[in-house]
Amino acid sequence: MVLPLLVDGVTSMTARGWHVDVYLICGFETLPDSRESMIRDALPPDVGLEIWTDAIPLYYVKKHNGELKRVDQTVELAPHGLSRQHRFVVRDKLAEYDFFAAFEDDMRITAEHVVNFLEMSVEIDRARRRAEASPDGKVRVEEEEEDGSVVEDRRTTRGKSEDKARVGNDLVRDPMTAAELRRLWPGFVRTEVLDARGGEPHQLLSGAPAPLDRYKWMDDVPPSFEYEKTHGPIDPNACCGVPPGRARTPPHPRKDDLLLWETDVSAMGVRRYPGGVGWAAAMTVEDRADVGSYWSGEGHGYGDPAMKRPRRVNSLIGQQAGWMASRSQVLYFHEHACPGGFLPPFDGNEWVNDSL
Repeated sequence: MVLPLLVDGVTSMTARGWHVDVYLICGFETLPDSRESMIRDALPPDVGLEIWTDAIPLYYVKKHNGELKRVDQTVELAPHGLSRQHRFVVRDKLAEYDFFAAFEDDMRITAEHVVNFLEMSVEIDRARRRAEASPDGKVRVEEEEEDGSVVEDRRTTRGKSEDKARVGNDLVRDPMTAAELRRLWPGFVRTEVLDARGGEPHQLLSGAPAPLDRYKWMDDVPPSFEYEKTHGPIDPNACCGVPPGRARTPPHPRKDDLLLWETDVSAMGVRRYPGGVGWAAAMTVEDRADVGSYWSGEGHGYGDPAMKRPRRVNSLIGQQAGWMASRSQVLYFHEHACPGGFLPPFDGNEWVNDSL
């Protein structure tokens, strides 16, 4: 477990006056008392701590038809099922907390991330309510040019869906329905800082040319320095600023020290959303769930006429290693959004082999 990241996040939350409890769900069988004491001592005062060890579920390996894989099949550990075990804790504690954040132990999640998530959730909900109250059931982007005139989309032809998505890949300021806004959710893109490597050259910065100086899709989607001149560079401290003294982690990272994790620009889109959301990046989703954005490959396909917008590609899915949600949002997941429900028991027809 990466204890400094956990302490950073919890401390940022208690500093705002929030009451925080920590639940650690561990795959190893036991946790020595000395280790548990070390964790308790590192956390701020009045922060609760519960630890679930030996949390890997057991299962029978089965075929796709549900039959046992072998006649003499015995029960086995299901390490791949550890990532779902937090949902048992959430279900058990649902009435006791206003907000839940469940992440892998090497993710840096602070109060600022939670506040941003809540603010974006509120703006999305406001837009949804406006759509429900409008005569045609849609909410529109209200944006003005510098001269005060309303921005208009004058395109006469529009792209068509190339898969099971209901929309094309060229949506920018298009109106949105309440149903589409219910599918819209704030998320995070995982980033990583190039570590200091003890003063040794980093492998991604070595060679001729260095991999980071000749990254994939560089010619198709070059960096936008004009945007940086107008709006300024991104602030690496928003995601990755850590206190001095962390081994191999620079305390004041630069924008060029950041790397995306498990995705790249070929999977991304951008859209001007209604209301206070504004411009935002759109991550890849299953085609049937897509509410539309302007795909980075629209019009050029990265030089491949046969290339379609990536959907369920493991190396591009950009999974954020966890999730956060309020109690009411968890209930929405469970009762409306997720087939089979979000919380256990995982025994419906939608859950194959008890989700394992």
